Amino acid sequence: MRSQDGYVQGRGNVDIQQGIDEFHSNYVEGNTKTKMYYIPGPAVWIQGETALDGSGITYDGNTHSGKVEKIAGFIAANVYIRGTDGELADGNGYMKHGLITTPHAVAETPDYYLTGDDIHIYPGVKFTSENTTLWFKHIRILTYGHYEGNLDSQHKTNTTLFSLLPRPRYTSDDGFGIYGGATLPLNAEETFQFQFKYAIYTKGGFQPTALFIRDTSIGRFTLGYSTEESTQSTDRVWAKKFPELTYYMPRITFGRTGIYMDNSASWGRWSEDGVATGVHKDFQTEISHTPLPLWKQANIRFFAGYRKDTYGTDDSIVRDPYTGVVLNQGINERVWTSWWYTKHNMSGVTPYRFDTIDHPRQKGVSIGYKMTPLDTFILTFDKDLDTDQVADRDFTWVRDMHSFVATITWESVSRSWDFQLVAKDFF
Repeated sequence: MRSQDGYVQGRGNVDIQQGIDEFHSNYVEGNTKTKMYYIPGPAVWIQGETALDGSGITYDGNTHSGKVEKIAGFIAANVYIRGTDGELADGNGYMKHGLITTPHAVAETPDYYLTGDDIHIYPGVKFTSENTTLWFKHIRILTYGHYEGNLDSQHKTNTTLFSLLPRPRYTSDDGFGIYGGATLPLNAEETFQFQFKYAIYTKGGFQPTALFIRDTSIGRFTLGYSTEESTQSTDRVWAKKFPELTYYMPRITFGRTGIYMDNSASWGRWSEDGVATGVHKDFQTEISHTPLPLWKQANIRFFAGYRKDTYGTDDSIVRDPYTGVVLNQGINERVWTSWWYTKHNMSGVTPYRFDTIDHPRQKGVSIGYKMTPLDTFILTFDKDLDTDQVADRDFTWVRDMHSFVATITWESVSRSWDFQLVAKDFF
């Protein structure tokens, strides 16, 4: 160190701290008066939630900013970057050329990632990229010009191209297939969006969804075309809804009680194989609460609701007041259980199989066992309380696959298989 001009050089385990910035390297040279420092070799740069590995770093302590020849690491908890000719200033990042991916996909060649030029990253807000390309390992999926992705971890919709990646699925009814989707903002505030989802099956065919979404102070509105698969019918049935307008009222909370109410309504035209196309209208309200702790590793949640469906094909009306309860109990680090009971007091008959509830009054239990850090086995039993028969007896294997989770289910009552691959960091 030279006191007359401020020159400083450090070798070995060198640590520098300047405000919120920390540097750790084996060699540093710079000037304590000008607060300019240069780190030619490998170094770690920490700034708040940002933790980067880099080389060829030029740092300006006056502005808490710097330039990096090669850069890699997390610029926020949910964003991993790697590239060249980078800059960091005011918590924001820039790369002339580089890639972006999510935490669970990080590898020498990430499972999926975006590459681009002139990449600007604003942690917790958004990122922009030019000449953007979406990759799955070494496979180029698509190329996009200027792209802007959302980085708000509190945002309820997914607006990154990662969700377009085709993920495999297999069911005995629909056959082998792939699915994916994305939500794209149509204005700067992201209160107006376009959502696209797709599913392609060897037996079930092409099942797309295209919706316009508008968020307002009085709730969310969606309008468009959708194909949906039945969830409470023993048969897997697809229904087409076009056009359909749906309204979701903002959740009503009752002070600090933990009790809340959700409401929704829709109007549209439904079609299903073997059933005439007709107008469908529905209204639904449900009241529930945050789970109540009972004892160690146990909680319970009650819910009650009412739904009314009106069908134009045969002028039928279905009314469904319903109640239920879910009890969760953890046994130890490897074993957990869940019990539930639901009762639908339905009047009227729907003309569609799509929204038929085959077991309106049932109880069930699931038992999960974590066999290894990557494998979990789940047994699920449902009993129809009207017929006193076992409605479902399912055996599920869940496998952690780095950035994805695979589930394979054998439904022994219907004697069918279901396989699905779900991403950890996007829908």
